[in-house]
Amino acid sequence: MGTLGPSSSGQEAEFAKCGVTHFRINSSHLTLEGLSEYIDNAQSRAPQIPIIIDLQGAKMRLGDFEPRNVVAGQQVSFALAETASTDNIPLPHPEPYAVLKADDAVSIDDGRLLAVVRAVQSQRIDVCMQSEGQLRPRKGFNRAVHPVALDNLTLRDTEIVKVGYAAGCRRFALSFVGDGRECDWVRRQVGPVEVIAKIERQDALANIERIAQASDTLWICRGDLGAQLGLAALGRTVAAIFPKSFSIPVLMAGQVFEHLTEHRTPTRSEACHLYDLLARGYAGIVLSDETAIGCDPQNALCVAHELIDAFVRGRAL
Repeated sequence: MGTLGPSSSGQEAEFAKCGVTHFRINSSHLTLEGLSEYIDNAQSRAPQIPIIIDLQGAKMRLGDFEPRNVVAGQQVSFALAETASTDNIPLPHPEPYAVLKADDAVSIDDGRLLAVVRAVQSQRIDVCMQSEGQLRPRKGFNRAVHPVALDNLTLRDTEIVKVGYAAGCRRFALSFVGDGRECDWVRRQVGPVEVIAKIERQDALANIERIAQASDTLWICRGDLGAQLGLAALGRTVAAIFPKSFSIPVLMAGQVFEHLTEHRTPTRSEACHLYDLLARGYAGIVLSDETAIGCDPQNALCVAHELIDAFVRGRAL
């Protein structure tokens, strides 16, 4: 499965020739107009390939603003708004303003940036950065431990589901599923559709059987899951998941072929890891950055497909 993005837009027909099974469109980084354009392009250039629209789900994201560099110890403020002001970064979700408390640890951009809450007001959260890097728009934001949960689809996700459904899309991937009830949030909007549950929360692991019963496919997403668990615990956790025990397909997502984002060949470690995934019963993999923003998306997809085909057929490349 390949993710369409800035680097791969226009390559849908070539992706189909490389053996892609589905196109993934990450709606979190698109306007409604941009989403419609991606759908139209994919349907016109490779109409035989199904489209999966990846929803924000219970993952809270920052709003739109110009990227800002931050350093450890810097004070940063988030505001309940869609766009930034001179002093504030937009965080357009009411839930954290009602739940977060002083001294809570906050994870931003899948753990790439960490902060500690200093003060919370009804429409403002002040934090002290604990690491340096770049704050970027539309990146994830949540409490590092016991993430703040949502109670329904966001208004934006509701609009995206309706736009996708009207365009003929019948598959939606839902981020940050907690216990499976979130799958009905999608179906309530448009009726029977295929819902993919993305496992990227610690509490979802305890509910994974219930989630599997409520969904049509599971994705084990190591980005946010790894940000919550840490690397050692992530390794133990993923090793304890047995895809063959579920009655629905299970796919692995998150840096499966990260090396292909900037290089033409995967590492030997990635190739061995892919073989292990298939041997354990994973139904496939989801390529994200490799095809969305990578230096050679078509090559990344072709390499991944050739390796999967070789492993499944037991032949050498």
